[in-house]
Amino acid sequence: MKKLSLLHYISVCLLAAATALPAAAQQRRVSSYEKDYIFWGSPDAYLNYQAKTGFPLIDQMLQAYPPTATPDKHRQMALVSLDQFLHDEGYTRREAFYTFVNSRMAHLLEDMNRPVLSGVRIYKLYNSGFILKTLKNTIAIDIVQGGGSSSKGIVSDSVIYEIAYKCDALIITNTDERHASRKAAKAFAEAGKKVILPKGLWTNLGEALQPAGADTVQTIELDAMTLHILPGHNGSNRNNICIMDLKGCGIVAHTGAQDNAADLTWIEHLHEQYKTDILLTKSQNLDLEAIVSGFRPRVLITANENEMERSVDMREAYWTTQKRVNSLTAIDIPNIIMAWGEAYDYADTESENISSSASKVMIDGVLYIERKGAVYTPSGVKVR
Repeated sequence: MKKLSLLHYISVCLLAAATALPAAAQQRRVSSYEKDYIFWGSPDAYLNYQAKTGFPLIDQMLQAYPPTATPDKHRQMALVSLDQFLHDEGYTRREAFYTFVNSRMAHLLEDMNRPVLSGVRIYKLYNSGFILKTLKNTIAIDIVQGGGSSSKGIVSDSVIYEIAYKCDALIITNTDERHASRKAAKAFAEAGKKVILPKGLWTNLGEALQPAGADTVQTIELDAMTLHILPGHNGSNRNNICIMDLKGCGIVAHTGAQDNAADLTWIEHLHEQYKTDILLTKSQNLDLEAIVSGFRPRVLITANENEMERSVDMREAYWTTQKRVNSLTAIDIPNIIMAWGEAYDYADTESENISSSASKVMIDGVLYIERKGAVYTPSGVKVR
């Protein structure tokens, strides 16, 4: 009996040791990642540290090599590297991902304080989100947080509210959550800014809401902008194609979620009625060439790359967008591929002539813009 008891005791001790040693080894490794950088048995920890190392470098590269129609190898490598990090099924577990997005948005918010003396500055946000800034006004389009059903938005609440504060109006092209954010609309409404949105989307956010969209072209006059809304579709759902005439600062078209073959019969003739300087359109579109041919813009800027809510195989990479755009044969135009938080300045001959007299002035230690006898703040608000 004593011998049996001894054997039982030894077996229990060995079993305890067998379960304790891996845990102890794991605890040692967790506490020593930043000492030896060995991640055996911890692939998720490895990916976390890789993201923590890689995202800041990509951020720096994008700042050093901004958007252009002729990107060099440094910018192309930055975008391809970003594609690799964003095609990660476990991105919601990477705190470095959210830090990267916050950094990109911080660049954007800071840059929005920089005056626009001529033409229009285009800012790219998440998905189809853009901001158009001129000397006279600042218009936001399809601003969303992203994240889908995730409890944590990709773009933070504070950024949404800061954008609402800095902009004059929000345009929403359709009801899809990748284009329409109730939180963004509420932020603009609370800031007293106009929200132009599809009919029936929301009705209880106050008088700031202006429903828009009809079976024919609808024209809305705003401060320093004429907005033409065309009756497009995403499948069978209504989609407002927006053409924004910025009154001497350029004409910008945003196609929202446009994807309907039947609409191509009238889209192909749009260039006969509307001049378009910049076309903002989603990249992953089987009718991309037909849409570009219909508008015939001077510059093409794509949207919807790396929609993180989608599965990895359906996240449009920057490099696939570039391949697709390069294959367009119907019309040869410059194309600009932008990452989140980036800016691109556009000025045509007309806007350059109109704004040729604009200059920076200091009044009581404050920077203003003076143009043709009028004085504006850097955000375009007329002072006198």
